[in-house]
Amino acid sequence: MALKERILSFAYLLASSGRYKKIKGKVNTILNDSSSVEKRYFDYFMIFLVLSTIMILILEIKNDLPDWVYYFEAFAVFIFIIEWLGRLWVASDAHLDIIDVQENAEFEKKDITAWMLIKPALVKKGKFIISPMSIIDLLAILPSYRALRFLRFLLLFRLFKVFRYTENINYLLRVFVEKRFEFFSLIIIFGFMVFFASTVIYIFEGTGENPNINSFYDAIYWAVVTITTVGFGDISPVTPEGRFVTIFLIIGGVTAISFMTSIITTAMAEKLELMKSNQVFYQISKLKNFIVICGYGKMGKVLADELRLSGETVVVIDPLADEIVQAQKDGFYALHADASDIDLLTQLNLKGRVKYFVALTNDDAINLSIILSVKTISEDIVLFSRAVEKNARDKLLLAGAKEVVFPYESAAIAAYEHLGQPVAFSAIDEILHEYIQPVIDEIEITKEMHVVGKDLRRIGIKKYRLKLLGVVRQRENNRFYFHPKKEIFHVALEDILIVIGTSEDITAFKLHLHEEKY
Repeated sequence: MALKERILSFAYLLASSGRYKKIKGKVNTILNDSSSVEKRYFDYFMIFLVLSTIMILILEIKNDLPDWVYYFEAFAVFIFIIEWLGRLWVASDAHLDIIDVQENAEFEKKDITAWMLIKPALVKKGKFIISPMSIIDLLAILPSYRALRFLRFLLLFRLFKVFRYTENINYLLRVFVEKRFEFFSLIIIFGFMVFFASTVIYIFEGTGENPNINSFYDAIYWAVVTITTVGFGDISPVTPEGRFVTIFLIIGGVTAISFMTSIITTAMAEKLELMKSNQVFYQISKLKNFIVICGYGKMGKVLADELRLSGETVVVIDPLADEIVQAQKDGFYALHADASDIDLLTQLNLKGRVKYFVALTNDDAINLSIILSVKTISEDIVLFSRAVEKNARDKLLLAGAKEVVFPYESAAIAAYEHLGQPVAFSAIDEILHEYIQPVIDEIEITKEMHVVGKDLRRIGIKKYRLKLLGVVRQRENNRFYFHPKKEIFHVALEDILIVIGTSEDITAFKLHLHEEKY
């Protein structure tokens, strides 16, 4: 079999191997997936190895270290080599590149050589090898430089490996990449000022007037020290011309440094906000059975507070920065984002983790968009929505909302009832808000309670001094039976009993339902 056919055969073998994909995916997760727990622990381990080997470099300068220390360093270098090879492996899918080249050649009916077949794959691997972080990795693992002092100094490049394992530092370093045009402009200005000042000082004082300036290099050194406002004082101008240049050089240096500081401060402030957002993402990724509230307006604040009082974990999503700041101050997990963004919802990985999703913005169109986006991610997520206009209710329900509430209509009805029967309304309001005893609670019937099929007289409501206000039958599209007749109404699985009584009696009744066999 020719070399080309062997390469192709091996490429197709890897492409069809599920085990190969699984192993490579796992390695990629450990090395590159910042959201995975495995990468976090791997990063901690690698930081420990890097700092340990740097400490060995420092200690061996004036100390004779035991042999086991060098064995440990050899182990660390071995791990560095394995890591680099792993990164080279997952940097690209060489077998897929080879298959693409072959299929394109077949489509265009071209005859290609083995070199043409593997060239694109090798180019991609080569780009990784010459990337800055790969070069740092290689400098950290070269084993033969210990004998020469300069090459031993290259061991310090291991310290730069720490940047790979610390996401926050990487975010800050990206400031210099994103602001490269501004920094490049500043470097040109700095270079011009240094060259101009060093030339002038060398012309006036490099001919013997100043004993400390004996070469153009001395003049450049003086200019750099002066423009950066360090001022060691080992070289000072002695002629009027030199001092005149120094004045303008200091003023220009202070101005340029102030400009650079402003650029860095502004860019880093933006990155710090992004780092905070990523930290919130990480915290949310560890949550289970939480409730998402979209929109932290007046209604959202009240709902979040009530849910927290009942022991629920709440995550707030709002596109308004002021609302997110307030939510964070109130102690909630808060994301400054658009809740209808499918990419955001995918990143949050809500399926199987979120208990309820509540859309509470004051715009029906936005609420509808949020519901449709969530349902795109998972059909199983239970959604509730607020509606401003009555004609939006059917649209929100059709989109996938389980319930739709009208806060303005509810408030108006409550106001009407308060005007008509103020004493009764105040009593009910106090009960609902638990300002006084008794309280109202809901109890869902589960299969562990052994009361399915029993009538209401035989489940202990009277024994525990409770009053039954009604029953919500979920299997009949949440139909509500108000004060049903106890002798003819039989309890069904998933029914919700709405009872009123003291919190102690309700707790005892729940215990009774779970423990007693009928």
